[in-house]
Amino acid sequence: MTDEPHRDRPAVSLEAAIVARRYYLDDKQKNEIAAELGLSRFKVARLLDEAKASGIVRIYVDMPADIDLPIGEELARAFGIHRAIVVRTIDQAPDATGSLIGEAAAQYLGGIVGSDDVLGISWGTSLTGLVDAVATLAPADVVQMVGGVRAAAMDVSGVELVRRLTRKTGGRAYPLHAPLLVRSASMAEELRGDPSLADSIDRFARLSIALVGIGSWQPPKSSLYGEFTETERAQLLAAGAVADVCAVVFDADGVALRSPALERAIGISSDELRAVPEVIALAGGEQKIAAISAALRSGVITTLVTDSRTASALLTKGRSPAPR
Repeated sequence: MTDEPHRDRPAVSLEAAIVARRYYLDDKQKNEIAAELGLSRFKVARLLDEAKASGIVRIYVDMPADIDLPIGEELARAFGIHRAIVVRTIDQAPDATGSLIGEAAAQYLGGIVGSDDVLGISWGTSLTGLVDAVATLAPADVVQMVGGVRAAAMDVSGVELVRRLTRKTGGRAYPLHAPLLVRSASMAEELRGDPSLADSIDRFARLSIALVGIGSWQPPKSSLYGEFTETERAQLLAAGAVADVCAVVFDADGVALRSPALERAIGISSDELRAVPEVIALAGGEQKIAAISAALRSGVITTLVTDSRTASALLTKGRSPAPR
């Protein structure tokens, strides 16, 4: 058995292919795979059946041609996350990388979402690409996990992303009709308890899958960064801010920062996000290497979807993980 790709066969669930490769090529036991990927042994068995039924398991494990499985497994081991899905960078078309990341994430999502799932989504270019690439999903509800940023900073708002994704799932949309940052911590606390937002905020604890981007603070490449005042940004940078996920800001070691500025935020907390069983982060690019490394070290992320250049740079950086 080899893992040489077969280019003529239809694309299948990435999760099934990852499990099949570990079982048939790496001689892993089902309980070992379940522990490594954060799955039940029953689901591992089901995914192996899916792999055989789809025809990808014959004398080799098939993978989509644009996925670099070995470097993904190396990256996942290096950072202690469940999995890393790495798309091969096309040298002749570097601008296509974002679309490839979105398509790979959409394919992976299509293989894991069930009708009992509740999806959470933030905002950002990568997530817009994912939603655009999704054809259909199981009828899951979709919850907006953070309030809205200024329209000038975003091509597609968080509310619109929730609506677009819900049209693909056929489930119910739970938008968060509030700004990301309000005037004061007391106003944020009052809004979090407001009945008009309760439908969405109460569902943070029910999320089974969260879709997030990763923002960079050093150098700044983040929608969240621009929402703070100059004084607040300076204070957070002085505290070591390197990355953000939703409205949570991390230092280089993956530690969530605490600040009066962050108390003004309307959105999912770091503890609530950490409690979500599957947190899928989409991010790539040279400017985000430090930010992605910090986010992975936080222990919040379970699955990273990125590109091969970014993956190689992360492995070279060689930051040790924080346990999830």
